Amino acid sequence: MVDTVILRSMLVDDLFGTISENNGRRFARLKESGDSAKLKQVDIYDVPKGSLLLKLDKCDQPKTLFKGKQGERQRCDYILVTSMDNNPMLVFIEMKSAALKIAEIERQFKGAECVLDYCDAILTRFHGQSNFLQQFRKRFVIFYRPRLAKQRTRPAIATRNNDSPERALKYPAPHEPSLRTLVAL
Repeated sequence: MVDTVILRSMLVDDLFGTISENNGRRFARLKESGDSAKLKQVDIYDVPKGSLLLKLDKCDQPKTLFKGKQGERQRCDYILVTSMDNNPMLVFIEMKSAALKIAEIERQFKGAECVLDYCDAILTRFHGQSNFLQQFRKRFVIFYRPRLAKQRTRPAIATRNNDSPERALKYPAPHEPSLRTLVAL
């Protein structure tokens, strides 16, 4: 497992999501609090100890810095900072209740990558941790509420191809996947 203590010490407490344990299985609980959200909660199981769940929608957007015309102020809902088989991982997660607007979701993922790039620069310049986040593999996952008419009978399994915003894994909720299903090493 990678050492996430430096991230926890650097970021404000409100930014961290819930990682709990139920019947010996650790899970990350993702929640949408919006009134219009139909997809309210997803649990990702078998999350290793020491993992961090970052709730990016809990921090203010930099409205006084960027105009946002190209999506610079958008971010995905969550980032799970974890490790699988000694491979440090960043799992970018977006939850959607409505129709999937892929271009918008890609901008949200890219905005979240920019937030982590900024964190990496802070770690380098202020904490002596050069390129700490560059060692992490990236995975991108979209949880969505499928329409009843076209609901899959089995959830998708990740391939190595969900390593960019353009190739994000689309996973129908409310299935409760294991982390290994989402990252496919």
